[in-house]
Amino acid sequence: MIWITQWLCPSRHCAIAVAWDDQTTTPEEAEHQGEQVFSKGIVNRWCGICGQSLHVEHGRTSFKTMDEAKPRLESLERANLLARNILGKDK
Repeated sequence: MIWITQWLCPSRHCAIAVAWDDQTTTPEEAEHQGEQVFSKGIVNRWCGICGQSLHVEHGRTSFKTMDEAKPRLESLERANLLARNILGKDK
């Protein structure tokens, strides 16, 4: 099953997300992967829209495999990058 780990503010704006397969990855490993984005300074550790602090949330998706999830995830990534460019980068 494919899961998604998101770093959300209280208003549920998502700063980053990591999709992962529970057959090969644990929630802790997914969190570690996401935390690398913050520790490398790629994204700030607060919401770029409202400035609030972030919390981690894990949720199961409807996808059974990464191959099945990939087109949807890539579509969402493109839309989010466009929105980030319109709103302004947080760095």
